[in-house]
Amino acid sequence: MFINIRNTTILVMMVMASLNCKPQEGETYWEINNIYREDKTPFKGLTEDIMQGILDYNFHFIKKGDSLYFDLPAKFSIGLSGFKSLSQLQIAKTDYYQMYKQSFERDTFKVMFKDLATMTESKNTVMEFVRISKAEYEDHIKEELLEQKGIAEKINALKLQLKASPQIVLEPLQKLPQKRLTIEDDQGKAITLLVPKEIELKKSGQIKTQQFGPIKIGTFVENAAVYDIQHLKKNYGLKQLAIWVSTDPAAFNLDDWMKENQKRVMFKKDRGDLIGYELDYDDNKQKAVIRSVFCLKYKKVGQAHVFLYADVYAAQFAGNYDPLKEMNEILNFNYLMLENITIQ
Repeated sequence: MFINIRNTTILVMMVMASLNCKPQEGETYWEINNIYREDKTPFKGLTEDIMQGILDYNFHFIKKGDSLYFDLPAKFSIGLSGFKSLSQLQIAKTDYYQMYKQSFERDTFKVMFKDLATMTESKNTVMEFVRISKAEYEDHIKEELLEQKGIAEKINALKLQLKASPQIVLEPLQKLPQKRLTIEDDQGKAITLLVPKEIELKKSGQIKTQQFGPIKIGTFVENAAVYDIQHLKKNYGLKQLAIWVSTDPAAFNLDDWMKENQKRVMFKKDRGDLIGYELDYDDNKQKAVIRSVFCLKYKKVGQAHVFLYADVYAAQFAGNYDPLKEMNEILNFNYLMLENITIQ
């Protein structure tokens, strides 16, 4: 479930006020119903989880003329004539989803896109919305907002618990022997770093994307380059610290980055380096949980934004157990690398 836990009470009042207004002529009410491959091929593996995540946004909108006014998962609007990308639905990480059609068919609204993240032949995907009554719509909004308020309270309680009893356990830092390495931004300009002698840096061959405030960095993103850290003895794959570089002209601020996601919780801030948690709500367990642990270092070098970043997700570990031990192990490796790399 994806929620914004800030100002929940104010949001409830605003939505209720808007719902009580007299409906305009031609006003209709819609909710997301399903997401599936056009040829009915079932989703598998990680793709199934990602598509379920889109359903969990629980989209609800009112159609008025040529515009869609969303109440869930947040309040925003889209003009149909300009509806060209899934990013307009405020879905996270839509780089590999290429929207190619949207259409109303009686009581159904379909948004069609190509899922370029999958290696399977079946890529054409349909996000299906169905028309519902005004009464159903109002009931759904009230129920969802009340549920969001309860979830927000549980997440805030976990924040307080983590401040009193931290679950991140950092080992004492070691000062490692260093060497000088040079990488390049996407424009070929050199960036010099002091790094541990036991690592090498290599442009990433993996498909990965990360968002830092307004700055998006990824394998196929413009103005961007990603470097993997290759260690002689350790290889944690996608969970391992990487160097993310962008010449995007947008500004970046560490404090703003922390504040933009109310589920982020600071564990440690040392000379601008951040260590922390990202929280979430587990629908099955009906409680707030630690979704991931992360570390981040940032510096602007000329026109380039340079980020040293890694996050370790609980979902990356198989089995029905508490993965915090393994998460802490990888976080400590990433933290050791982070503190022994100097961006010059």
